[in-house]
Amino acid sequence: MTSAFQSLCYHYIRQESDDPLPRIFGTKINNFIDHVKMIQKKYNIISLDEIDSIYKNKNQLTNEKNGLFFTFDDGLADQFEAAKILCENGISGIFFIPTCTLIDKLPANPIILHYAIAIHGLDKFLTELKTYFEKHNVSEKSFFTQQTSKTKKFQTIDKIKDILYYKINHSLSRKILLDIYENLILSEKISNSDMHFSINQVKKLLDMGHKIGTHSHSHISIGSSKLSKPEFQIEMIKPKELLEKTFQTEVISMSYPFGERKDCYDSGKLLAKTKSYKFAFTIEHKLNTINTLPLEIGRYMVHSSDDASKLDKILEMKDRI
Repeated sequence: MTSAFQSLCYHYIRQESDDPLPRIFGTKINNFIDHVKMIQKKYNIISLDEIDSIYKNKNQLTNEKNGLFFTFDDGLADQFEAAKILCENGISGIFFIPTCTLIDKLPANPIILHYAIAIHGLDKFLTELKTYFEKHNVSEKSFFTQQTSKTKKFQTIDKIKDILYYKINHSLSRKILLDIYENLILSEKISNSDMHFSINQVKKLLDMGHKIGTHSHSHISIGSSKLSKPEFQIEMIKPKELLEKTFQTEVISMSYPFGERKDCYDSGKLLAKTKSYKFAFTIEHKLNTINTLPLEIGRYMVHSSDDASKLDKILEMKDRI
């Protein structure tokens, strides 16, 4: 009998060829299809309802294989193809959506960064970023003098993320990123609807049998942002209310943006702030059991380099722990 389950966390699901923005890394659609085929053979694919039953009844799933649960973060438009593939295979996943993308019609924070760099390249983006930092009085001059983006591309991007997501106030970071969106992305005829799900697409996801959950409002690090009570309401409570009202569906789950330990609350702290959610998902890869706290469910964040064989080995290693 199944006594444990792993969860997968996907982000971008990209075209196999003729990708208009090849600098955006993501799981290629054919790789995703191969993932599904491999997982169908080796795992008992479970739904959110089954996870709810496990915790509610403290029972095991009636299958000798360990469970596997599909999740998707950021409410990305290109995940719609993955949703259709899962539906065709009788699989129910969950899609965690930042509500700014549906209610404000504005993209989530990291998606702005991904698209701006993908469109313009890192060198041009750094030049533009410097002007926005100066405009908003962000003192990071040493950052720009130290960068050699051609030789340290990924280290440079990591430093940009660290500044925007952790070093400066989340409200200021949002202003800078929305400036970038307006001037570097919209100017290229790419809008929120090209980047994120529309309301109609979310309705179709639900019709396919998938679930939705919250991913904060604007995609900020909940654990690191030192949110005031009103800010917590905006980022964590209001999104649940908005999704439930808009789509007439119960929302019982959330996933933490970024999802590392520093970005999350432990169960006790989250419960002290809200009892709105039954389940919360991180990106700590672990084998979840009925002893795993339901507000600290772990997931493996799938990388663009993970073909089916590599993913199989990663999941198999965790199954042995």
